[in-house]
Amino acid sequence: MAAMSHADFVMNPRMTMGPVALRVRDFETIIKFYTEDLNLQVTRQYGNTSELAPANSSETLIVLIHDPAGEIPPHNSAGLYHFAILLPSRVELAKAYLALGNAGVAFDGYADHIVSEALYLTDPEGNRIEIYSDKPRSEWKIGDDGEPHMGTYPLDIDSLLLEVKDRPIVGQKAIGEGAVIGHVHLKVTEIRRSTDFYHYRLGLNLTNYWDTAAFLSAGGYHHHIGINTWESSLGPSVQGGRIGLEYFTIRVPDASTVTELCSRTVGTNEDGSYCHDPDGIKIAIRTSTED
Repeated sequence: MAAMSHADFVMNPRMTMGPVALRVRDFETIIKFYTEDLNLQVTRQYGNTSELAPANSSETLIVLIHDPAGEIPPHNSAGLYHFAILLPSRVELAKAYLALGNAGVAFDGYADHIVSEALYLTDPEGNRIEIYSDKPRSEWKIGDDGEPHMGTYPLDIDSLLLEVKDRPIVGQKAIGEGAVIGHVHLKVTEIRRSTDFYHYRLGLNLTNYWDTAAFLSAGGYHHHIGINTWESSLGPSVQGGRIGLEYFTIRVPDASTVTELCSRTVGTNEDGSYCHDPDGIKIAIRTSTED
């Protein structure tokens, strides 16, 4: 695919990702998974909603919305492919690997993505999770187009565990202080339509494009948003009242950028608090001081 211009808008390079909200049915099972297995803590509760953050942190990662009547979406519908928790170092990734294994969590897989190293797992209601750490940017392979190369290769588990070989195993936690949402990866129904939305409408830079997937970011990051049609090509759009992804959050440094983004998107709430992508996936656009 040829390089795409940004037209008249480019996302603020200081954009980051914020909390991911999940609508869940079996709250007790889900909250046990996130608090006991992933070591997150409930920091705030209101109505049917609970916010979770790492211990000793105010950084909300997950928002759980309890809906016992929530419907299961069709497998081929648009929605969440996975959300990704970024850890601050490779040491923390090794600790997470050990802690999750000791907790009896089953991994779906492991990968070296050239720019990062990742563990994959799934929560009890089928929400896929990536836990990863970035490699130093000096080690990224940058193409002639100035964008970082990405791929999927086997993760060297033995090398990863060398990071903690002289550290005590007892008491290690899966998700600790410093963890943030690094990116979200979405299932979409038309790859070009969604690529155009996130590139032209939200002003994200297109870092990698394959026939069935695309990766976009701000500020030279490898990706803040991933999209693919691997399971959802021409499938149904998002419908309200279904379990799974309720919304994900984009954080920008100033209110003027929020206003600009909301003016460029369709399906924006009257108060400007949310917009929607072409498949109806809800996006919260916040300043860096709010969620």
